[in-house]
Amino acid sequence: MTVFKGYLKMTRKNIGIVLMYFGIFLGIAIIMNAAVQKEDKGGFAARKINVAIVDLDQSELSKQLITYLKEKHSITLAKDDKARLSEELYYQKQSVILQILKGFEENAGKGETGIHLTNSPGSYSGIYLEQQINNFVRNVCTYQAAGYSIREGSQKVMGHKEGKVTLEDLNGNGGEQPAHGGFFQFLPYLFLATFGGVLGKILFLFRKREVKNRLMASSVSLKKQNGEMLLAFFAVGVIMYIACIFCLFLIYNHDIVAEKNIVWYLANGFLNMLVALEIAFLVGVLIKSEMQANTVTTPLSLGICFLCGVFVPLEVMGAQVKMIAKFLPVYWYETVNILLMEHENISSAVGRQVLSGMGIQILFVFALAGIGMAIVKYQQQER
Repeated sequence: MTVFKGYLKMTRKNIGIVLMYFGIFLGIAIIMNAAVQKEDKGGFAARKINVAIVDLDQSELSKQLITYLKEKHSITLAKDDKARLSEELYYQKQSVILQILKGFEENAGKGETGIHLTNSPGSYSGIYLEQQINNFVRNVCTYQAAGYSIREGSQKVMGHKEGKVTLEDLNGNGGEQPAHGGFFQFLPYLFLATFGGVLGKILFLFRKREVKNRLMASSVSLKKQNGEMLLAFFAVGVIMYIACIFCLFLIYNHDIVAEKNIVWYLANGFLNMLVALEIAFLVGVLIKSEMQANTVTTPLSLGICFLCGVFVPLEVMGAQVKMIAKFLPVYWYETVNILLMEHENISSAVGRQVLSGMGIQILFVFALAGIGMAIVKYQQQER
């Protein structure tokens, strides 16, 4: 087991690179997952907004509008002091500043807006508020056209019962991403960067002429050398994979224990690990110097991860980018991962999509292995 032990010893010498990428991966996964968990989920639900209203019209319709908004939001009547209002927006004391302009009641009958909304930085509450105002004014004008006064029309609008909507949880996860979703999403970056930078470099060192000549002069056959090399690759991959799973259970203990799709997650991650080993093997047989290992691995791993949905969600990518990404195995890993996150119970239809994605990854494993062995055989014949 000379070659096998040599690979393991050289991997231990590069443990600093492994720990660096492992730390980057854990940091990205934890930070991004925390951001997802803190993300505002109330954007599509009825909620109260802090609104400061400046009524420059002082008409019956503007007063009725303020009464209507008080039922739905936290309303503060303010003076037309731009400096103070800007300060309240900046310090987030108010989410929206609503100015009811002069001629609001008169222009409402003509179908004109007559209001001015200012949002606090990074807030979209004004869109939600404007929709409510437009609905109120339009309904009041409809009643007014039917012969009702503005007060009577406003009372009837405010007396409307709002419909109740019950969302059916078809997927079983309540529409929320699992806490461990970010961990599995960023797993390909760890494998690609670590295996390419470490195993690819070690493979190159074993391919150097002086090292290769010594091995050829030894009693270890070429077939056994290649077998031990593949075994070393697989052993390092499994060790890294087990370390990742250990961290997964350590960080998301409660969520992972309750996760019904954990077997699917682990199987998908294992296939991704095998694919990363194959890519590292290709890097090792193609590079021409030890320094090229990191030079090639860094842009390669980042490029694959950006294209395939590791760093940028697949749903925001264009059709052309997705078309290119389909020729990369990580795309299919992320596709399966998304299905597992969105569906707590894998039905027959979803199950077929999951198996299809994993099957394509297996085909990539064999295809990359075939390409790698063909390159090695060509290089041996060339020499």
